[in-house]
Amino acid sequence: MAQDRRIARTRETLHQALIDLLIESPYDSITIQQVLDRANVGRSTFYTHFKDKDDLLVAGVDNLRELLAAHRKTGDPIAFSRALFEHVHEHRKVYRAQVLTPVWPRIRQRIQDLLADLVRREYKPRRSKIPPELVAHFVASTFMSVLTWWLDRRTGLSPAEIDALFRELVTRGMGG
Repeated sequence: MAQDRRIARTRETLHQALIDLLIESPYDSITIQQVLDRANVGRSTFYTHFKDKDDLLVAGVDNLRELLAAHRKTGDPIAFSRALFEHVHEHRKVYRAQVLTPVWPRIRQRIQDLLADLVRREYKPRRSKIPPELVAHFVASTFMSVLTWWLDRRTGLSPAEIDALFRELVTRGMGG
C-alpha cells in the first residue's frame, strides 16, 4: 500500500512539474531534464513511469476520473459537466497552454473517452432508436467542442453560463 502511494506521489510530482513549466514556457521548448529538475526526480524514475513528456502530459487526464466520479448522479448522463467546466475555469492557464500543444488531440481524445464512459454508464434510453453508444459519443464530443470553443474564444462566459449552453445543446440532441 505504501508503495502505491509513493508511486502516485511521484507521478503527481512529475505531472505538476510539467504543468508548472507549461505555464511558463511553450511545450516544445520544455525538456525532460527541466521536468526532472523541477520535480527533483531522477531520469530512471521518470522512465519507470512514462515513456516521454507527451505520455506524462496525457497521463494527467486520469486525475479527472476521480473528480468526475464525485459528481456522478444516477440517471443523469451529463451530471459531470458543471464540475468539469468549473475545474477547467479554475485551471484555465493550464488548459489554454495544453490546447496549444501538439499533444492536445491526444489529451482531448482521452478526456472525450472518459466522458463517453461516464455517459454510457448513466444514460437510460427512453423511446429512442438512437444507439446508446452513439449518444455517449455525441455528448462527449459535444462537450469537448464546447470546451475547446470556450477556451479558444475567451468569451468571458462563466462556468455556469457555458454549462447552460452545453446542456441546452445536448438535451435537444438527446430528445429533450
